[in-house]
Amino acid sequence: MTTAQLGSVTSAAERLNLTQPALSRQIQRLEQELGLTLFQRSGRNLRLSVHGDRLLGDAQAVLAASKRLHDAVSEMREGEYGILRIGACSQMIERHMSEVLPAWKQDNPNIDIRLEEGGGAELARRLDENELHLAINARHFARPDRFSRVDLGAMRVRAFCIPSAFTAEPDTITLAQLCSKPLLLLNRRHFTRELFETACQAESCLAQPALESGSPHTLLAIARSSGGVAIVPHMGTGAVEGLVAHDILHRGKPLDFEMSAIWPSSVPLPGYGHRFIAHIRDRLLPAPATVVSAQ
Repeated sequence: MTTAQLGSVTSAAERLNLTQPALSRQIQRLEQELGLTLFQRSGRNLRLSVHGDRLLGDAQAVLAASKRLHDAVSEMREGEYGILRIGACSQMIERHMSEVLPAWKQDNPNIDIRLEEGGGAELARRLDENELHLAINARHFARPDRFSRVDLGAMRVRAFCIPSAFTAEPDTITLAQLCSKPLLLLNRRHFTRELFETACQAESCLAQPALESGSPHTLLAIARSSGGVAIVPHMGTGAVEGLVAHDILHRGKPLDFEMSAIWPSSVPLPGYGHRFIAHIRDRLLPAPATVVSAQ
């Protein structure tokens, strides 16, 4: 599975802490045992044969079942201990994890949560490379051939500004109105930036940032002091002190995107990982969630 994922015996051997000849021999023995050719060489890379591609899903299921078995045995022997490395955007960490983690830690004292901040494409890459167990990310990045997911709900992209920034104070504002103001935008690591600029281009509006930052908290602070308009993702309806929030209309509808809890299908989450997802959903997004597997 690792060789199929990376397309290279050399890269797979490095990932698995094996020598390249040792991994090549393992693949050859497996092919001899099965009586099938699993890989074909394409230039300097390997790709799955027709037989290998057909068996990949079954191999994932076998490893997932093995992982669940080992996790269950460990829990029965030692009690439940574990580490959960979670990636999320800065807005999710700053605004929501502070609400989620205290109650979780009280109920799960032996599970160590390690939060790591990152943008959409970066989080997807780190999941793919097994650097994270779980990411709270835009559903846009949950490739069905690589990841499983639990849909959490919509993250609304909102414009935050002081009350006097616009003469009227409607609940919604157009992209054309926004682009006439100094815009405070997240940097290009964030999916929100890509989504906002794509919407502006579709409506022939030019979004020129007065400031870019990786932190929504920074943008909101500058909006509060300078009169600029901060464009940040916002989940829920909670107020932000000193600022008013406007939904951004794009083609007549508020600009938003779906958030999901995402993990690699080839590395199943332990039970406490699924409980953490339910914990987030129940406290922040009470709407029913949909589980989607790559299998």
